[in-house]
Formats: sequence, C-alpha cells, structure tokens
Amino acid sequence: MRDVELYRHLLGLVAPWTVSRVELSVPDGRVDVWVGHPKRTRFACPDCERELSVYDHADERAWRHLDSCAFLTYLHACPPRVDCPEHGVRLPWAEPHARFTTLFERLAIDVLTACDVAAAAGLLRVSWDEAWHLMDRAVARGLAAKPLATPAHVGVDEKAAGKGQDYITVISDLDAGTVEYVADERRQASLDGYFEKFTPEQRKQIKAVAMDMWEPFATSTREHLTDPDSKIVFDRYHLMGYLTTAVDTVRKTENKALAAAGDKSLAGSKYLWLYSAENLPERHRDRFAALRAGDLRTARAWAIKESLRHFWSYKRRGWAAKH
Repeated sequence: MRDVELYRHLLGLVAPWTVSRVELSVPDGRVDVWVGHPKRTRFACPDCERELSVYDHADERAWRHLDSCAFLTYLHACPPRVDCPEHGVRLPWAEPHARFTTLFERLAIDVLTACDVAAAAGLLRVSWDEAWHLMDRAVARGLAAKPLATPAHVGVDEKAAGKGQDYITVISDLDAGTVEYVADERRQASLDGYFEKFTPEQRKQIKAVAMDMWEPFATSTREHLTDPDSKIVFDRYHLMGYLTTAVDTVRKTENKALAAAGDKSLAGSKYLWLYSAENLPERHRDRFAALRAGDLRTARAWAIKESLRHFWSYKRRGWAAKH
C-alpha cells in the first residue's frame, strides 16, 4: 500500500477528500501529510446544505494530528471557499478555527483529565498555552451542549488558586454532583454572574444555597433570590470551625483568669476541647470528664458547640427550630 493510501485510510477520509502526498523527516522526527480534493469538486454547505462550487482556496493551514510511530504528524490543506454567504466548507478532520485535528483533541482531553496541565503538555508535546487552549475549547464545547437548568440545591465555595490570596469561586449542583460555574476571585460579583444567567422566574426554583459565612456570597444570594434568608444554608464544616475557635477563645480567657488566682485546672487542656465527644482518645477521658463536671465557662462553650453538631441531622424545619 502506498503511503498516500495508508494515510487516507488512517485519517478516515472519504471522497472528495484524498491524500496528495506524504513527507517524512527522520532528523526532525516529523511526518507531514497534504490533503486535497479534485478540481471542480462541489461541496454541500454543512449548515444550509446547499451544494456549491469552489471559487477559491484559503492559504495553506496545518493541523497537529496524532503521532505516527512517535513522529509528530501534521495535516496540511488549503480550505476551499464556496459562495455561501453565511457558511463555508466544514473540514472533516478538524473543527472551525482549530489548530489540532479532532482526533488529537480527543486524545488531549483524555490526557488532561488524567493529569495536570504541565504534565499533559509534556506528554502531548505541546506548549503550556496550547494545552490550556485545548482544555478551554473542550470546556466551551461542553457548556454549549449542556442545557441551562436551574439546580434546586446550589453549593458555593471558594478555592485557592495559585500562590498568595488568589481565589476562584466554584458553584455546584449538589444533587447532580456537577460543577456548574466558575468565576475569578471570591467577590459578590463572582456569584452575581451565576445567578444572572437565569431569569427571575427560573431563580425561584432554587430551594437552598449552601455556603460558608463569607458575607459577599450571602449578599449576592439576598439580592437575587426570593425569601433568601430561608434558603441560605451555612455549611457545617465552616460553622463548626468558627465554633471550635470560639471554644478555644473562651478557654484562653478563662485559663488566664484561673491561673491568676492560682488555679491550674485548665492548664495543658487546649487540645482536649478541640475533640468531638466520640473522637476523644481513651487516655484523656477521665481528665476531660472531670473538667466538664466543673463549673467552667469553657465546658459550657464546648457543650454548646457539641449540641449544634446534631443540628444538621434534622429533616424538618419545625424540629430544627426547637433545637
């Protein structure tokens, strides 16, 4: 089989497309494949389906393709131009404006899913910017194909991105377990952009928004949802973190006052108060029981914190209100 026939089969080309020539450069580790079509070929517009004659060709372009036996492989073609005023000729091996063939993009998506951008760029032998470009295109295709639906239960969280205090805001559909929206920083505008995708009527379908106690997120929710305070749910992780910090603050203040009076009962007990009741190590249980039995403000603060841990187990608002 001749090289042009081999690559025509490998590329899956059908008439009128064919491979006109193949060049191999062993020193460069590269294969170049030229694709073309016979003269007087007519192409059907991919959108309006009108069959039109070719009147011209664009300048030659190159697309990175899947490697051939570890040799970098590039497709070359001069895209034909037709008289359709709205559309053009859709090339079978690549999407419009792409620099890579569809098969290469498919491989790149699999690699980018399996590892980070830097590692993917190395495996694919593309630049860091090209790897990001491939990922951006994949995300854009996914978003374009995804119907706009209003989640009933929304999760809002910020994630550290890069070094320092750089953050992104991530909005998720908690029922589907999918990321729905990502925005730069963690400002009110970061969440505003998500809510503003929907009409006021669509936003009424949102039943709850889980978030930490970051005020800009709460402000955005209050400005975009009806009856917002009944829909804002502060997540357990962050709220319990605040309560644990509050218990430690009470302990510090009380320990200082007791120590001044010569009472060292709270000395060395810092980490005991950070445990939940069921996670307290056995070796500390007797001492901790004695501390809790004493008339200590720290013990009361810890009991309040532990009581609130059960708040999230309620399924009905009435029972939660009685807590």
